[in-house]
Amino acid sequence: YAGAQTFEITPTTGYTFSSQFDITGGTGKLEGGVNWGLSAGYTPNEFMEFEISYNYFGTDARASSVYLVEDEVTKANLHFLMGGVNMLFPASEKVTFFGGLKIGAASLLFKDSPNVDRTRFSLGFQAGMRYYVSERIGFRLQGTLLLPIVSEGGSLWWNPNTGTNVSGWSPIVPVSMNAGLIIRLQQ
Repeated sequence: YAGAQTFEITPTTGYTFSSQFDITGGTGKLEGGVNWGLSAGYTPNEFMEFEISYNYFGTDARASSVYLVEDEVTKANLHFLMGGVNMLFPASEKVTFFGGLKIGAASLLFKDSPNVDRTRFSLGFQAGMRYYVSERIGFRLQGTLLLPIVSEGGSLWWNPNTGTNVSGWSPIVPVSMNAGLIIRLQQ
């Protein structure tokens, strides 16, 4: 079923592990949690796939510093819009392993907070496997590493009118494990 010239849509969900980064006098952290996304892939031959994807991760952002009386916690959303290429390694008609590189944009948006929203260039690596149960339906398991997605840290300050703010640079590197349902639209 790993035929050539196919178009696939894959809704995914999984878990993104927590990411920690340095801030003045302490650490900032994005808590781990559930993510979801959607990818569309075009396979011109059995060894290569072009893919675009959108992923969303809602979490708590936590700032811990000796300069704060208590931890500052706010809701944050990470959005990733990326495109890339996967190399395909067919093991059988039903099983295909893959590894790939993707580039795009990542946005860190804060809910109900004076913290500044940020959008940055991102680079990602992914690897996994696909198992096709029929010519049109399959399952996908993958791990993804994003480098550096959004940078934060460097200095932390507090203002009674605006709350806690963060600036500077320190990489946030989300790592996630995902599973998805492959829906093949043409063959």
